[in-house]
Amino acid sequence: MQTFWEQEFKCPVCSKKFHTLRLFSNAIKIRDRDSDMKPTYDGVNALLFQLVTCPECFYTTFEGDFENPVPPEKQKMVSELCERLKKMISVDLSENRTLKDGASLFTVAAAIYALLGKHLKAAEAYLKLAWLLRDLNNSEEEKKALSGALKHFTESYMNEELSEQQQIMVIFYLGELNARLSNKSEAIKWFSTLIQKFSSSNSAYVKLARKEWQEISARK
Repeated sequence: MQTFWEQEFKCPVCSKKFHTLRLFSNAIKIRDRDSDMKPTYDGVNALLFQLVTCPECFYTTFEGDFENPVPPEKQKMVSELCERLKKMISVDLSENRTLKDGASLFTVAAAIYALLGKHLKAAEAYLKLAWLLRDLNNSEEEKKALSGALKHFTESYMNEELSEQQQIMVIFYLGELNARLSNKSEAIKWFSTLIQKFSSSNSAYVKLARKEWQEISARK
């Protein structure tokens, strides 16, 4: 069974055309998930291949965002940010990329999304950075990444137009990340908000919130 295929992209920052590795969906096998939905994979770690990185300028985003135009007023700032990060970070973009390579790429993506003011995407990048740091057993840096995710999930909830499914996800993580950062009262508040606001939803996030709310309340 083939694991990888190559897809061509054109960078919206430096205009370079390049090919990068993508994963076949049937090569992705999830064995288990943590309470914050972090997957544990059998075989290849799909997190390492979720982002697209321009090998020329280092512009990095999730695949679905990569070829979207960068706003003209942000173009220079993004270009300068990528240039600084490229000098600071060395990564392997081949199929042999490591957890550290993945963590570096999510660090770049989080910084780019934050600069672009895309809070939900910045939050997702920080969250997945935290997941990779957990696999690296780096709890101190994981907490920093979780704090970054919490900050941007909060900004997203307060300031961005969200669909119902996005609202459910964001509110769940406002509860879950507060729980992981030992902010119990805030965690209970957000889990309660999610359960009350979307009580009829079949979302896995709502089901998880009920379980987490019960466990945290029992420890009070």
